[in-house]
Amino acid sequence: MRVANDMGQTSEYFENIPRVLELGLKVNNKTEKDLKEDVIIVKEWVLTQPHLPEVPDDHMITSFLIMNKFSIENVKQKIDMYYTMRSLYPEYFENKHPLAPCMQEIMDNFCYIPMPKATDEGYRVIIFRLFDDNPDFNIVNFHSLIYNVTEVRMKEDYNVGDIMVYDFKHLNLEHLAQCTPTHIKNYTTILEKAFNSNIKQMHLINHPSFAEPVINLARKLLNPKVAQRFFFHKSTDSLKEYVSEDILPKDFGGTGPSLKEYSEIWKKKFTEYKERFDILEKLRVNEGLRPTPLVNDDILGYYGNFKKVAVD
Repeated sequence: MRVANDMGQTSEYFENIPRVLELGLKVNNKTEKDLKEDVIIVKEWVLTQPHLPEVPDDHMITSFLIMNKFSIENVKQKIDMYYTMRSLYPEYFENKHPLAPCMQEIMDNFCYIPMPKATDEGYRVIIFRLFDDNPDFNIVNFHSLIYNVTEVRMKEDYNVGDIMVYDFKHLNLEHLAQCTPTHIKNYTTILEKAFNSNIKQMHLINHPSFAEPVINLARKLLNPKVAQRFFFHKSTDSLKEYVSEDILPKDFGGTGPSLKEYSEIWKKKFTEYKERFDILEKLRVNEGLRPTPLVNDDILGYYGNFKKVAVD
């Protein structure tokens, strides 16, 4: 039987996991009994899909169910795309092991870090920030870091909702030059089609005027509901009107560790998941065994004739 690889002992990072799961069930009017029944349904479906390379474990399936509001059909599509994306967009998944030198370098210069404590609603606050004024920047590697973080969350956390915080304090024109429409489109496609990012708020801090065209493009490409959830701040001070201090890092006036300290914690966390990422490096769908074509999509195209929209 194809079964997802289970990791050994891992350290605890995310707090309030039982509470977050409880809120994920409550907001969807589901009970633990409903959850167990739906997990079994999804597992049985995966076993009828010989092209899929593994059967996700219960935690991953629960994550997909919560992200997709317990729509079984949506979960099926997301699980299929979770694996298929690795073939459709190999540049974001091949040679992107978090312990690889290129990915370690990204973590030295940038952070994309979910805070361990959840909000009262069960949301996670995720912070993006450059550590220095002139770091080397590879946007594909940075997006791969985001997907790597998401992989760990799929194993440990439940995505009831995300509050995204982007601090552009050290952003410059050279960084933005790599943010082409194609990269932004690919990035948002993977998040929405595979991971179904559940963004509740998007906070932008210290954004320079030259970044506005990229921000506006991203808002157009995101789900319209998400595009309406943008908040702009001149400094980190006003962020505390939306997020409590006990959740934020000390860099943002909070009581938690610094982002540099969190980055080192995540390097260790990725080491704990080395075996899983070793598997993910090679995990691909077998299109020759796919029983039915992919659903036609304006971005992904027809099965057997995948296409990606180039808008450069």
